Amino acid sequence: MAYPKPLSEKTLARLYDKAGLKREQIDFLRKFFPACANLYGTVFAEDAWSIYQELSSKTETVKLHRRDMYASLAIMRRENLPFYVFEIDEIYCDEPRLDKMRTVVLRDLVSSGYNKFRDVYKVHELSVGKPFYVPKDLLSFTSMPETDEERRLLKLLNNLKSTCPEYTSFFGETRKCPYNGKYLREFSYIDEFDEHELKWLRGEVEGHKGNPKKAEELETKLKSVTAAQYLIDGIKRKNSVGYDEANDLTDSFFEDLTAMGVMLSGKYQLNTLIEAIYDMCNNQHLWCNHGWTPNALAAHSSSTGMPTITFGPGIQKAFAEGAIDKDEALRILHEMGYKTE
Repeated sequence: MAYPKPLSEKTLARLYDKAGLKREQIDFLRKFFPACANLYGTVFAEDAWSIYQELSSKTETVKLHRRDMYASLAIMRRENLPFYVFEIDEIYCDEPRLDKMRTVVLRDLVSSGYNKFRDVYKVHELSVGKPFYVPKDLLSFTSMPETDEERRLLKLLNNLKSTCPEYTSFFGETRKCPYNGKYLREFSYIDEFDEHELKWLRGEVEGHKGNPKKAEELETKLKSVTAAQYLIDGIKRKNSVGYDEANDLTDSFFEDLTAMGVMLSGKYQLNTLIEAIYDMCNNQHLWCNHGWTPNALAAHSSSTGMPTITFGPGIQKAFAEGAIDKDEALRILHEMGYKTE
């Protein structure tokens, strides 16, 4: 099922007028929904209405009726915005189509190919039962704020230098490192999986005609950030979608660091980097936490009853076999405010 193409401004204006929406309401919703998309990754229309009601109790907002919000999403579906508006049966094919189940999804959360909604499903799964974070300044999240912890990590990465002329790729091949002699702030980086994605989109993979426009968009996006920022963006995305093990956050990070030709000087530098990564992650607004940072959600949970985690037999086995560092896992969970049994 193809996503509908954008309509002209004239047609959109006519649809908004027919729906009875005023200019101030449209302007508000064009800030409200991008903020929700950035903060929550994905949100159903009925939850967006609850978020609006909570926001209205904290600060002055434009007056809206539920039907206004639901109607606006049907129209925004035909606009070129930083988020998609999917009907529920486009994501979950067996669900009946309902206005209240229209779903706002940040564009960056949607992948190409058959794994299109993989991260959307993950966020939905992991955010179940968690309250929505609804700050008084919700509309400021139309662009995500950079935290002090992120700036600290970026500074550390900017000062790392590529010093290895060769590296072993993820697939076990010895390759020449093209970044030798450069700092991570001085070059952009494309990993092996991005290289394959670009070839696939260019039609260079046999049996696939490709999509040159998307290939150009992806390449432009990858080349628009430094290698240091690329590493941070990768960590932030994994953290925000939600992964089961803490090691998932750092495995690909250090694989990319190796491919960039970076050789860390010792345990102190390694530990400093890992500490900075977890500091950033614990203070990041996460889609899988309905917008809460882990630290803030822990404090909120403590005030309403701290949750307790009981490790099942699979995790216990992983602890016993050393596949997961038990002490490190417990430390991270306790920092996030969880009790463990």
